[in-house]
Amino acid sequence: MDKNIKSKLMLSATPLRRLSQATATATLGFAMLAAIGTDPAQAVNLKTFNISGNFAPAALDGSVGLPVNLANGSFNGTYTVDVDQLPASSSFVDLTSWTVNLVNENTVLRTLSNSLAGNTAYIQENILAFSDAGLLTNKNNNLYSFELDFDSNFTGTSSTNDGKFLDNSDLGSVQSSGITAVTFANSEPVPEPQNFAGIAVVATIGLWLKRKQKA
Repeated sequence: MDKNIKSKLMLSATPLRRLSQATATATLGFAMLAAIGTDPAQAVNLKTFNISGNFAPAALDGSVGLPVNLANGSFNGTYTVDVDQLPASSSFVDLTSWTVNLVNENTVLRTLSNSLAGNTAYIQENILAFSDAGLLTNKNNNLYSFELDFDSNFTGTSSTNDGKFLDNSDLGSVQSSGITAVTFANSEPVPEPQNFAGIAVVATIGLWLKRKQKA
């Protein structure tokens, strides 16, 4: 494999460390919940954000498989986080849920989500990261890491031209590894339900007035 690719893939160590931390944290969390029983949960201020953007016209030299297939592709999805913990100075603020679709020519090539145990996603300083460990066995060692680098003091609403999708997979005869850069990404809050209700009310009043004028 290209030396540049190998050096880039070493960056995957951070998501793997986060994966180990997440497993340990989850085990401790279950133990604490069992101990405290019916104690009230701490209030959080959860907010859901939409993310979308585009990938570069070509993957990094030496890439094969999924990174190459994502050339000129796009991504879209949502994530939910406790905004009271943002901006996340030097700590990791874990997302409570997320789904990110990696798309090319209207076909979803890969989905990163919290639906499988072991997958992690977090905000740390200005970095929004999603890590999908996939299968972790003696024969298969898959790691998909998607990272977006926003401006400092990131609180969920921002745009950037900096990010990457890193694929470090080993699926036997199916080769897939390398890096695809992100050329643009946008993150913004999902409109609150009351906003949709207000739009519906305004539209209804508008239709009523229009019919009244015709009558």
